[in-house]
Parts: sequence; C-alpha cells; structure tokens
Amino acid sequence: MRLWAQKTKALLALLLLVQVSVGQGILSTPDSLNKQRRMINIGGQGLLYGTTLTALNFAWYSEYQNGKFHFFNDWPGWMQMDKLGHSAAAYQTACNLYRFNRWTGAGEGQSMWYAAGVGFSYQLAVELLDGFSEGWGFSVYDVAFNTIGSSGFVVQQHFWKEQRVKLKFSFTPSGLTHLNDLASNYREVDQAEYLFGTGLHEQWLKDYNGQTYWLSLNLWSLMGKPEGFPKWLNIAVGHSVNNVLGAERNTWEIDEGGSTMNYTSALSRQRQFLFSLDIDLDHVNLPKYLIWIRPIVGVIKLPFPAIEWNSQQGFKGRGLYF
Repeated sequence: MRLWAQKTKALLALLLLVQVSVGQGILSTPDSLNKQRRMINIGGQGLLYGTTLTALNFAWYSEYQNGKFHFFNDWPGWMQMDKLGHSAAAYQTACNLYRFNRWTGAGEGQSMWYAAGVGFSYQLAVELLDGFSEGWGFSVYDVAFNTIGSSGFVVQQHFWKEQRVKLKFSFTPSGLTHLNDLASNYREVDQAEYLFGTGLHEQWLKDYNGQTYWLSLNLWSLMGKPEGFPKWLNIAVGHSVNNVLGAERNTWEIDEGGSTMNYTSALSRQRQFLFSLDIDLDHVNLPKYLIWIRPIVGVIKLPFPAIEWNSQQGFKGRGLYF
C-alpha cells in the first residue's frame, strides 16, 4: 500500500504539471509547431520525470536492499483496487500529456504516441525498480494494467480522434478510522490509521475503501452524435471495496500482553459495483476563462445518485455518491 501511494504521488506530480501548464495556454493551440512551447514541454516533462524517479529511489527504495531481479505476484492484494489505480493513472497521464503536446503545435499522431509512451515508460521504470528491490518485486499484473490504461487512450484517439470512454476517479472518506468510535473496534481503527493515515491528505491516496474507479461513457458520441441529444451526458460504471484492512485478508499482528499474536477482524470484506451518471466537460460550452479546468476536473467522476451492488448486501440506492 505505501509503495503504491509513493508511486502514485510521483505520477500525480507529473500529471499536475501537465494540467497546470495546459491550463495556462490551452486557449490557443497553434497550427504549427511552436518551438518555445516545445522547449517548455520537453524541459518540464523531462525534469519532473527524472526528479520524481530519483526522489522515489532515495525516499523509498533506499529502505530496502537491492538484489537480483525477481517477480512478485500481487494480484490477490487489495481486491485488485491498486490494479484499477494503475490503469486510471496511465490513462489520465496519456490524456493530459497529449493535451500538452497538442498545445505545443505537435501533430496528432506524434502527440498521441509520445503521450502514451512517456506515461507508460514512467510506470515501467518504477516497476523495474520494484523488481530489484528485496521489499517488493516486478509485478506483471501492474504492467498489464498500465498497458490497458495507455492503450485505452491510444485506441480511442487513433480511431475516434476523441475519448468517448474515460477512466476516472472519485473519493469519499470510508470512516474506517472512526468506526462510530466503538470501544470494541479500537483494533480496526488502529489498523486503519496505520494503513491509511489520519487525515484526508493521506486517505484520499491510500484508503482503497474510499476510492472508486469509473468507466465514464459519453452517450452522445457512442450513439453516433444524434441531433438534440445532450452532448455532455455520460453514464458511469464504478468499482470500489469496503472493510478492507489488509492486502489479502483482514488479519494482522497485534501486541497482546507483551506477546505478538494474529488478530482477525469480524468486519466482512466487500466488493462494490456502481452505476451512475457523469458529466463530460469536453462537451460543455464553458466560458473561455474556465476552459483550463477541463483537464483537471476531467480526472474526477462528479457526484450523482447511484445504484450499488454490494457483495454482502446486494442492491441498494445511493442518494448522492462520490
């Protein structure tokens, strides 16, 4: 969990630079290559690419000895939520790097392949570092889901010249660090605080129980762009989990009377699927001074009522789900 959070922070830093830079200049996309913008593009992305990988190496991997390259099967962990995170990060990175490349005046094909390649190579470099770390290992599943995210962008951009199906993210605090403040749940609260932190600045990134990953589909585009149909209306299918307090099971070591023992929580791990609505800001006529929010807000699935299927409770309605 901690490593995925560190990797994601570094990737989000790269993504944020792209979003802010695009936001400052997206009102004017030149018809031909702008050399000054290209230098900003290459220099900014290259600097952040190198510095974030270097920072990860010193901040995280230095805590573990390097050894021979080896593989690690992390598929059962966290009910696959981290795998969805890999895909969403790869997809959104490619989308926003593409916007930045187009901002420089680069051509469609060049912008598309460069964006997907840089985003994928960044995540692959981190996986290679994992492979030499004795604390972890190279995850084939991580690479597979990185590929899904990057290729999802490329396929749509190549054939449709637009993104009709987007991978998005939303977060609501899970409450596992409180659990109604019942004395009988203090071990669960302690474990949740240890894993996910105590503040929102940590939990939004670490707590899979509060995260939801979405496929957001633009109906107007997928229906052939009919006249009179709202261009901005999306349907969204999401996946989340609840009561997950360990990678593969809710069992962890505790100190009991000076001795170490395994504790298994009575909380039942749950998988959730959701159906909701969303808004595609790329098809909303925003004032020129607000166009810059598209790549930033476009990462997030906006709040709407939802229908949830829960592996323990079955179907239920949600008045407003985020």
